[in-house]
Parts: sequence; C-alpha cells; structure tokens
Amino acid sequence: MKTRMMLGMLIIMSLTVSFLLAQEQLATISPAKPKIGDEILITYNAMVKSATLRNAKDITAEVLLSKSSPEMPQLIELPMKSESGVWKASFKLSDDKARMLLVRFTSGEQKDDNGEKSWETMVYGANGNALEGAHLMRASMLRSGSYIDFKLTKDADAAKKEIAMERELYPENYGALSLQWSLMMREAPGDETKAKIKNELDALYAKKPAKEDVVVLCATWYQQIGMKEKADEMRKSAIAADPKGKVAESARISEVYSEKDPVKRVAMMEKFLADFPQKGSAKENYENTLMSLYLSAKKYDEAEAILAKMPNPNGNIYNSLAWSLIEKGEQLEKAVAWAKKGVDLLKNPDPASKPAYLSTSQWKKSNEMGLGMILDTYAYGLFQLGKTPEAESAYEEAFKMTKGEEAEINQRLIECYVKNGKYDKAMTTGLDCIKKAKSNEKLVEACKAAYVKVKGSDAGFDTMMAQAKEAAKGDLKKELTKGRVNKPAIDFALKNLEGKVVKLSDLRGKVVVLDFWATWCGPCKASFPYLQQVYNKYKDNPKIVILALNTWENVSGKEREDLVKKFIADNKYTFTVLYDEGFVEKYGVEGIPTKFVIDKKGMIQFKTIGFTGEKMVDEMIMQFDMLLDDNFYSSLN
Repeated sequence: MKTRMMLGMLIIMSLTVSFLLAQEQLATISPAKPKIGDEILITYNAMVKSATLRNAKDITAEVLLSKSSPEMPQLIELPMKSESGVWKASFKLSDDKARMLLVRFTSGEQKDDNGEKSWETMVYGANGNALEGAHLMRASMLRSGSYIDFKLTKDADAAKKEIAMERELYPENYGALSLQWSLMMREAPGDETKAKIKNELDALYAKKPAKEDVVVLCATWYQQIGMKEKADEMRKSAIAADPKGKVAESARISEVYSEKDPVKRVAMMEKFLADFPQKGSAKENYENTLMSLYLSAKKYDEAEAILAKMPNPNGNIYNSLAWSLIEKGEQLEKAVAWAKKGVDLLKNPDPASKPAYLSTSQWKKSNEMGLGMILDTYAYGLFQLGKTPEAESAYEEAFKMTKGEEAEINQRLIECYVKNGKYDKAMTTGLDCIKKAKSNEKLVEACKAAYVKVKGSDAGFDTMMAQAKEAAKGDLKKELTKGRVNKPAIDFALKNLEGKVVKLSDLRGKVVVLDFWATWCGPCKASFPYLQQVYNKYKDNPKIVILALNTWENVSGKEREDLVKKFIADNKYTFTVLYDEGFVEKYGVEGIPTKFVIDKKGMIQFKTIGFTGEKMVDEMIMQFDMLLDDNFYSSLN
C-alpha cells in the first residue's frame, strides 16, 4: 500500500514537473513535425520571465515560409489572441512548396526573436522525413546565420550535419554537395581542399554525364578549383548537343558578367535575353539586371523604357535612374521628371508591389526611407536648376521622412536654407544635427556661412561648434553602450603580410580592432581610407592595435598573397593585415566588412556590419575612449 502511494506520488510529481516545464516554454510550433495540409498552432507564453513582450497589449506572430527554389519566401502575419497570458494563433500550411517555418513575435516596435535565434522547424512528409530541400535550406541558414532578416545562430558544424542528412535522404539533390564544397573552401581554402573536391567532382560527372543540371554544377566547380580547361571542354560538349539548353544558358550569362566593357556587356545581355527568353521571377530579375547595365553604360532612356513597362514599377529604381544624371548635373530636366515619378509612386504605393517576404510595417518603413532618399534626389535636381524654393520644400520633406538620420540629406537642406537666405533656420537645424552626430564637414561649413551672415563675423563659432560636438559625443556614447556585445573573443594565430604570426591572446591588455575584408568587396574598400585615418591617429599608442583580416578571397595560396600585398601596396595602407584561415566563420561573420572591437580583457564589446561613412571614424574614436577608460566595466572577472 505504501509502495503504491509512493508510486502514485511520483507519477503526480512527474506530471506536475512536465506541466510546469511546458508552461515555461516561451514559444511553440505545433505539430512539432508539420506536414503540408496541417493546421499549425503558434503559441507565445508572455508569463515566462524571459519574454520580451510580457506587457504587450497585442502580439503578432510573424511566420516566414521558406520555399523550394526558385520560389520566393512568404511572410504570414498572424494576429494572436491571449488566454491567461498565453497568446495563440493558427493557420493552415497549404503551400506545397514550403520547406521551413521561421517564427518571431512583434508588438509595435518591439520584437522577440528568441535572442536572435528565431524559432524554426522543417516541413515533413508522411514518412516522417523532412521534405526534399528542407535540410539543405536549414544548412544554408545555419551557415549564414540569417535568412531575409530572421536571425539564427551561425553554426558551421550543425550546417554540415544538415547537409549530410540531405545527401542521405535525397542523393539526387546536388545542391547539398555544392553547399558542402562552399563550406570546405571557406574553412580551408587551398590545394588539399581543391583535391578533395576534384575527386568528388570526377565521381559525380562520371555518374551523371548527361544531366544538364549536373554538367552546369560540375563545370562551375571545376572552374572554381582552377581547372578551367576541363570546365570549358564539358560546356563545349554539352552546348554542341543542345545549343539552347541549360548549359548553354549558364555559359552565356557567365560571359555577360565576365565582360568588363559596359557597352559590350549591355549588348551581350540583350542578345542573351533574346536567345534565352525568361519567365516569371527570373524574367523580372534579369530585367532589373539589364536596367543596371544600361545605367553603367549611360543608356538612361533604355533603362527608363524597361521600368515604364513593368506592371508594378518600383519608385526606388527611379531614384537610381534619376540620381545617375542628377549627381553629375546632366540632363537635369529629364532626370528631375524621373525623380518626380518615383516620388509619386512611393507616396502612393500599390499594395500589389509589396514583396511577399516583408511584413506590412517593414514595407511601410522601407517605402518611407525610399521616399526620403528620392525626395533628396528630386530636391538636388531642383536646386541645380535654380528652383531653390521648391528644392527647400522637398528637402524638408526628405529630412522628415529620414528622421534627420542621413548626414548628406541634412547637409543639403542646410545649404538650401543658406541659398534661400534663411540663415537663422540654417543655424538652428544645423546645430541640432551636429549635436545628434548626424552631420558632416560640409554641413558645418554651411552652418558657419549662416553664422557669419547672422553675426557679421565668425567670432564665437568655433566655441559653439565645440559645445555641439561635445553634446554629440554624449549621444554617441549612449548609442554605443546600448549595442555592446560583451562576449569572449576567439583566440587565433595568423600570419601577417611578412609571414610573422600574430596571436590575439598575446595582445591582452590592449584594445584590438578586427576588420574582416576582401579585395573584391566594395564597402570594404570604401571603408579603408577611414580605417587608415584612425590608424594614423593611434599608430603611436601602444594600447591600440588595428588588424585587417583578409578573408573570403576567390583565390588561395601564393595567388591570394600576391593579390593582397599588391592591393595594400598600391593603396599605401600601413595598418597590419593578416591572412584569415577560417576564423571569419568562428566569429559568426554574416557579411563583410564586419568590425569587432575587443577590450583589454579579451572581450568583444562592439560589432559593426557594413560601412557607415564618415561616422565610422567618430564611432571608433569613441569606442577607444570608452575601452581605455579605467572605469570601463567588462563582465570578465
């Protein structure tokens, strides 16, 4: 009897613990292995301590359906209902192209994405296995650490396991093999890796020589590992067999992108589209590419003709079109008219033009930012035409739409105020931009011109600027503090251009910058003059070390070394350059340039993705000041 009572108590306790554990789950997707046709239930438990949206009055579940190629992903917005603090929403998974579901929760401007680890699940078949492409899709997301703007934890080892599962379940899905090779080349670029890939390529091509998709894949990879003659031989044979097939199409578009001359490239693309007519999203993508090529070849009317025929023309593309001329002060009347078309489109956007992968709020924000940018283009054109009152009105609207965040727009607004004789307004608005660190040198010059007009001389201007810039430092410090990372930096030992090994742990006690870059990366190259400027300022400071880690190059070995050395020498950069050997993946870099600033205890404190323009210098100086301060707190004891 006593034993039965104890057993009963244990069962009750076990059920209670299970119930409590279930209650503590922040979010769930049910069923755990969803199939096409299932009703999917999404829950969010706002009572859990870790819930970001604990006090939200309304919550929306955003579900991103990732689909098999070439289908675009689709975002589903599900308003949720609360039942005693547990929010619920459901939908029917009816799209047979769906392969993964990614989930996050929003309430106004707040978002809960599980600490940048979106809840996710693959889509399964009746046999309990993930559908073809699902493991591959998950591998790709784990490799990059994101999909669209949904975040996941970057994990190369987990990505490899997903690739292995895809290959085991669907050996004919050769995309998994291609992704595996990409991971291998990123982690260990060099002859040994190329030899492994060659062996697998040889086996694959011998097994499926007649399948065009495989020929395209093999030819591409043979060329990537340095066997161009083999790749060309394969293509030639396949094209002779089918001049209009996939291999011929792939070879032709590669020739287009390889051509350096803009005019020749346009002609080649026109011929390609005539010989290989496209449909659906592929047609739209190639038309957008052709428009870009027209712009680079200065064939503006041809670009506008394509844009005008689109069922849902994009106002942002009109901005690119108009800016190409307005920036140079050419054909201003025509360019201003194009800018006005873009303004009208973005002020009254067609709901049908909303990309399926954006939420309504994201689309609205995107249109507002796009409208601000094209209003700036439109205003600059009007300004150059001498229509400064109209330009002022457009600039003010651009300033409002971008919330005063764009230094160049702010600058041109102040310059327009000065041109129109509104000196007090120029000083007031300009000073506010400087205090908020949303300015540049030209804006300061315009403010000074207005100051002299109002005061009669520049006496006192420098003092006023110094005070404004000091206020800007305070705001910048708050902004940087809010975005601190505070995670341990991974140690490495990498060679510099002279072959000397630099070990990160040997630099403990110093503030260290790691800047991941590549010679082909435009934003990386644009940022380097500013990085050099910062280096020049601190080169004699023994407590500051700047390291530029070259990564993701398209060549390896001595060819890579020669390429990097030549680039650095040609540009006369003097900061230290290291050859990365896979640490770009270990640091979870999603795109380059990416900068990490590490404190004296070896903790990553700041991370910046992309190039922020002149602001980069001010940010880095402030970051150094913060980290060199003896009162700076790092969580590492």
